[in-house]
Amino acid sequence: MNYLAIDLWDKRCGLAYSQMGYIFTLPYVPRVEIISKLKKILIEKEILKIIVGMPYDLYGKDKRQLEKTQKFIQKLQIEFPTYEVIWVDERFTTFLSLDTLSHMWEKNISDKKDSLSAYFILETYLDKIKNS
Repeated sequence: MNYLAIDLWDKRCGLAYSQMGYIFTLPYVPRVEIISKLKKILIEKEILKIIVGMPYDLYGKDKRQLEKTQKFIQKLQIEFPTYEVIWVDERFTTFLSLDTLSHMWEKNISDKKDSLSAYFILETYLDKIKNS
């Protein structure tokens, strides 16, 4: 089964997808283009489920980004009614991606962190369904 994970931010979105048990990252997408890009990706990659990272705050205080993500999920459900949209706690995925990328000698690490965060979101979901 093929899945697509989204790491949602105000300006851009990280994307990763799975096929045949392997996870691949895609280049980040500007937030204003996300719905049009998803229309293409969902068909091209034969995606069956959309996984969205939920940005829970460690202390439950910052609800602004969480509310934006919940509204985005509602929009996804309207735009793509035939796809199941699932949310996954994404705490620490940005830290994991920055830690992973800090060992690389590349420019534009920040361009890769969002998609790598989506990778970790998808990995979290796949581990969850594998262990249930």
